[in-house]
Amino acid sequence: MAAIHYYFVRHGETTANADQRIQGWTDSPVTRTGMRVVDQVADTLADIPFDLAYTSDLDRCVETGERILMKQDHDIQLFTVEGFREYNFGGLEDQDIEKVWPKSIGQLVDDMRINQIPSTQYVPLIIENLVARDEEGNSEDFITFWHRIEEAMLDIHDDALEVGMETQKQDINVLIISHDMPIRFFLHEVLAEFDLKEDLDYGHYAHVVYAKGAYELEEFNQV
Repeated sequence: MAAIHYYFVRHGETTANADQRIQGWTDSPVTRTGMRVVDQVADTLADIPFDLAYTSDLDRCVETGERILMKQDHDIQLFTVEGFREYNFGGLEDQDIEKVWPKSIGQLVDDMRINQIPSTQYVPLIIENLVARDEEGNSEDFITFWHRIEEAMLDIHDDALEVGMETQKQDINVLIISHDMPIRFFLHEVLAEFDLKEDLDYGHYAHVVYAKGAYELEEFNQV
């Protein structure tokens, strides 16, 4: 097997997204606008014969994944993975985005760069900032957040290796439907060249190739 091709897709825009409300583990349906974008990315990815497909277990991701797989020319099961859920905002859930994020991730990254903070600390400090502002004390800490994503990716990587051994294919294609923070923060952790300030829009995808023990970004924010 030469490589594993991971296609990370952010779910389609939801009603909470359109209303500028925070939704982590809470959920809301994908809007008509969101569905149109998802159908676009489904058309784009229709030529990619996926060997494996996974999704966060939240409805907005499951709906997105099902719409994408409808365009595949072969039957493929969509597995739900709790580890790919969005960050758990705890007491900050369902609040206005501007209240939860008085500074965007991009602005926070700029501040840390000015203060010469190592990039390895960006994600922990961003999450620490959220935890500190949750008066209910229920927001997810960095270790819990990262460990569940890492464990999910390791399990999927093992599945991809097994499929490669069974099929003897040179390349294995894996679809993963998730959310903004899990996708963006994972890419930041495994790709030295990835800029955490880069947004992944609703219904858009990132194509990452794993080969020879390293990840490489092929495409980002594509539809």
